[in-house]
Amino acid sequence: MAFLSDKITDIGLPAELSLFTVPPNQVAVDKIYFNECRPVNSFDTEDATIEITVPGQGNEYIDLRRSRLYVKCKIVKSDGSALAAQEKTGIINLPLQTMWSQIDTYMNGKLVSLNTSYYAWKAYLKLLLSSGDDASQSQLQSQLYYPDDDDMDNADAYGGNNSGLNLRYTFTQQSRIFDLEGPLYEDIFRIDKYLVNGVDLHLKLFRNPAAFVLMSKEASPGYKLQLLDVSFKACMVKVDSGILINHAEIMKDKSAKYPLNRTEVKMSTCPLGSGSFIWQNVWSNTLPTKAAFCFISQKAVNGGYEKNPFNFQNLVEEIALYMNGESMPARPMKIDVGTNQNHVTPFVNLFEAAEKWNKDAGLEITRSQFAKGYAIYAFSLAPSDLGEEYLNLVRQGNVRLEVKFAASTAETLNCLAYAEFPALLEVDQSRDIKYTKV
Repeated sequence: MAFLSDKITDIGLPAELSLFTVPPNQVAVDKIYFNECRPVNSFDTEDATIEITVPGQGNEYIDLRRSRLYVKCKIVKSDGSALAAQEKTGIINLPLQTMWSQIDTYMNGKLVSLNTSYYAWKAYLKLLLSSGDDASQSQLQSQLYYPDDDDMDNADAYGGNNSGLNLRYTFTQQSRIFDLEGPLYEDIFRIDKYLVNGVDLHLKLFRNPAAFVLMSKEASPGYKLQLLDVSFKACMVKVDSGILINHAEIMKDKSAKYPLNRTEVKMSTCPLGSGSFIWQNVWSNTLPTKAAFCFISQKAVNGGYEKNPFNFQNLVEEIALYMNGESMPARPMKIDVGTNQNHVTPFVNLFEAAEKWNKDAGLEITRSQFAKGYAIYAFSLAPSDLGEEYLNLVRQGNVRLEVKFAASTAETLNCLAYAEFPALLEVDQSRDIKYTKV
C-alpha cells in the first residue's frame, strides 16, 4: 500500500479504535426544568389579549428554543352551546400557532418582535420550509398539525375530501375539549443559546377571529373558539455557580450576543381580473437573505368560514424577483399550470431556500402537492448552506416582484411576501437589551 500523495502523509484512526479515551464530563448545567407561567389577565372574551410574564430573577437561564406554549380549548356555537353530531365544522391547520394574529415579545420591556398581524402565516411558512414527513407524522401532531390536501377550500370537516381537516375534526367534533402544545415561531424562540439570567420575558398574544380559525359548511355558521387554559412552559436552566461568576466577569466588558434570523411578512393586493402583478419595492434599503411568495384569496385572508387561509393557489405562469435590477437567483421562472403541470424549478427552489437540496432530507411538500395549495415561490438571495455557521453581510438595495398569471384572476388575491434578515440581540451587564435589526 502507498499514500495517495507523498505530500499527504498524516495518519488517523477510526473512532472504534479509540479504546483509551472517554467523552468529557458535563459540569456546566446542573438542572433543566419547566416553569409553568400563566396569564396575568383573564381571557374570557374572544378579543382579549393574553399576557404572560416569565420572571428573570434568580440564577436560572432560559432555553428559549425548548420553551413551549400550552393551550386547552374547544369549539362552541356563538351562544356557547355544544356542536351537534356530524356538524360540518372544524379548525384550520396548526391551530396552536394560527389562532394568534400577532405575538409581541418583550425582554425587560424592550420589544424584540415585529408587531404585525401576520403571525399565522409566519409560523405556517416557517414550519413548511423546515419540517419533513418525520416531524409531521409525529411530534407536530401535538399542535394538531395534519396537512391539508385535495380541495383545501372544502369546508366540510365531517364529510369533505380534505383529509387534514377531517383528521382535526376527530379531535374537535361535538365540542370536545382538545389540548395543544408546542414551541412558538417568533424569531427569538429559534435562538440556540441560553438567555442569561436577569431578563424578564413578557408575551402578548392577540387572537384571530373565529371566522379565520374555523371552517364550516353549515348554512349559517356562527362559532367561537373557547380557551379553557393557557400556559407558557419556560425551559429553565440552572447552571453551575462557576459559570455564573465567569459570565458575570466577562459581561463587565462584553455583552452577551445572540445572532438570529429576523423574519418579516407583508401583503399586497392583486385585483380581480389581473393578468399580471408587479410589486415595486417589496423591500427597500436592506435586502433579505431569503424570500418566499404565495397567492391567497383575499376572502380567506379577511376571514371566512368557507375559505382556507393556507390555500396557496397555483396560478402563476412566470415569476421573477429582481434585486437591484438583476433577476435573482437566476432568470425568471416559467411554469405550466395546465395539463403538464411543469413546476419543477419552483419546487426545487423550495429545497434550496430550506437548505435541504441535494441532501438526505426533505420537506412536507411533495411535487404533486405543490399545485394543490402549496404553491410557494422561494428565492435564495445570499450565500447559504456553506457548511459552517457565519453571519451574512448586510446588503443595501431594493427588491421588485414581477408575475404573469396563466389566466386573469377570478377573484381578488393577496400576495404574501415572507423574508429573512440577519439580526443581533445583545444583553449587557445591566441587562439592557439592544436589538439590532436591519
